[in-house]
Amino acid sequence: MIQLDRRLARMAELMTPGGIGIDVGADHGYLSVSLVASGKAKRMLATDIRPGPLSSAERCIRENGLQDRIGTMLTDGLNGVPLEGATDILIGGMGGLLIAEILQARLPELKGFNLVLQPMTQAGALRQWLCENGFEIVCERCAVAASKAYSIINARYDGVKRECDPFFALVGKAAEDDSEDAGVYLQTLLSREQKALCGLMNAASPDKKKIAHSRELADKLRKLLERRAPELAP
Repeated sequence: MIQLDRRLARMAELMTPGGIGIDVGADHGYLSVSLVASGKAKRMLATDIRPGPLSSAERCIRENGLQDRIGTMLTDGLNGVPLEGATDILIGGMGGLLIAEILQARLPELKGFNLVLQPMTQAGALRQWLCENGFEIVCERCAVAASKAYSIINARYDGVKRECDPFFALVGKAAEDDSEDAGVYLQTLLSREQKALCGLMNAASPDKKKIAHSRELADKLRKLLERRAPELAP
């Protein structure tokens, strides 16, 4: 059985039980193989834009004897991917803006899908895109892997376009995850915001509005961390 790291494991947890998934950017295919081998997914389609990683995924699938339940496809994002019959779309290991672009290309066809999205960067941009395009962020699950903290976004289309204020774009529903990994994720966000604030204040021509905005975000993050664990808050 494939042992997933915490990042991929959190993605697997958000898969529809017994569903049929499309793993975009499958890399070595570990997520697809683990989901099918464990019985969490009925079938999977693993895609990647690069022949090398896709070849590695195909080898992993063969080694686990799952060729009849996991297909592969060399393609860019969801380009040309058959969506009919699938229940889940899982996209991880890339930037939030790129994930949004992949979804945008097939936007009219995404109703009813369970989306499991793991942005490596630009999570705020992805949250904003989801809100503006009629997707509800159902929940987020945080994970620390290879000394880095991530949030995995679980979203579904409901047609309601939502306002995405700057703090929600920054934090999303990671604030509702009471795990230790979520605390690390939020602390990471605070550290980044404090660094950004320091840079703004030390600029040759400080922008007062940007400084006030950054300070507000940092203050909200600090208060959030204090409510979660007062003894650990900065």
